[in-house]
Amino acid sequence: MRSLLTLLPVLIIAAITAVFVSNNYHNVQAPAGYAAYVVERPILGSTSFQRVIFGPGSTGLMWRAYGDLVSITPYSYSELFETSSSLIAKDKLPIIGGAHIVWRVRSTADQIQLYMEKFGGLDTAHTSDETARESYKNYIQEPFKTLVREEFAKYDGLAVSEHLADMGQSIQQALTEKLKGTPFEVLQVVVGNAQPPAAVLEKIALKVAAVQELERKGTELEIANRSKEIEKANGEASGDRDLAIAEKRAEANAKLNASLTPMLLQYLAIENLKTAQRVYLPIGPAGLPIVNTVSEPPLPEPKR
Repeated sequence: MRSLLTLLPVLIIAAITAVFVSNNYHNVQAPAGYAAYVVERPILGSTSFQRVIFGPGSTGLMWRAYGDLVSITPYSYSELFETSSSLIAKDKLPIIGGAHIVWRVRSTADQIQLYMEKFGGLDTAHTSDETARESYKNYIQEPFKTLVREEFAKYDGLAVSEHLADMGQSIQQALTEKLKGTPFEVLQVVVGNAQPPAAVLEKIALKVAAVQELERKGTELEIANRSKEIEKANGEASGDRDLAIAEKRAEANAKLNASLTPMLLQYLAIENLKTAQRVYLPIGPAGLPIVNTVSEPPLPEPKR
């Protein structure tokens, strides 16, 4: 009995020591997809950074070691631009659409430490995903939205859909440059489908239809005017042709008239009498036929 009383203090001290050791030696673990920011919190003195471990992994038992998890898998967020926050194209046309960003905390030990100590990652009141969301709002969201607006302002509204891929790459490069020196890495930016609001599209459709109708009427008018010109040209060509024929006929008649001299007509008449079965002659008052001969034209006077 006396020996038990002697051992009791030893057992109590051993139990206290075991409890003390178990409460102050910790094994910090990091699951896959996470990194653990490991610090030492001594009983006396200030907390000090120890190291960063990447999951799946653990520190093993360490004196008063504590770890805060950081997700190193990508996050993806979407920003929508609608109604009052719509985008404005180069031609001042309002555009509604969205842009999608994929980013993550850079997965190196120094960048994890930078994120935790300088960019709000050391937030024990929230989970690692909630802390990442706050970091996005504080450091990435506004520069991202500003760059999206600037990119849309480079293109006319109806031409935006032809440049979505190029716009995404341009925004990604510019945002990466802005986030240089931070622990945030931009993996991808995708600009989604973007177009003017329905009311604006309806007005554009009506305007296009009106322009097409005007062009159609202009084409019809041009065809009608062209037809008139063709008819006029055909009429002028027909008149020129008839005039040419008339002139040729007049010329032929003039030549024929010039060739019918009185002597030629008298000769032809005598020749016709030779073969005629009957000859009708006019009868004068005395009952005799009237016969008249064509006088020959006077001979020209000799030159002196």
